[in-house]
Amino acid sequence: MWLRASILTALFMAQQPGIAPIEAKGLHILWAPSAMAGLSKEAPGFRVVDPLTQGEKTFAKAEDLKPILDTLPPLMQENGIWISTSNSFLYVAEEKRQLKALVELARTKGIPVFLCELAEQPGGWKKLGAL
Repeated sequence: MWLRASILTALFMAQQPGIAPIEAKGLHILWAPSAMAGLSKEAPGFRVVDPLTQGEKTFAKAEDLKPILDTLPPLMQENGIWISTSNSFLYVAEEKRQLKALVELARTKGIPVFLCELAEQPGGWKKLGAL
């Protein structure tokens, strides 16, 4: 009986095709602009907690996130990458290029990407396509 209940629970918790991604089950990234680095004493870039090691690290370049995306659990891949930003006017051209590179990297792996300014959360998430 317990085994049957466990199997049913796993089936219900698995993402079904056609169901919208769920933020709480995806990979969260805080995208800190270089303009804020001096004020917050935080390194600029993509700050993420690796789901396998639980270590937090900031990556300046999107390509540096490839090892994390390569090992992202399937459920997190299905639910996407959720990028929280500061005000959009704070990001310089190179930082915007890195965002485009991250979206492209995720797209090649079939991972949806969502973006929202911190001030607009939780209702302002937008799915990103090609930038």
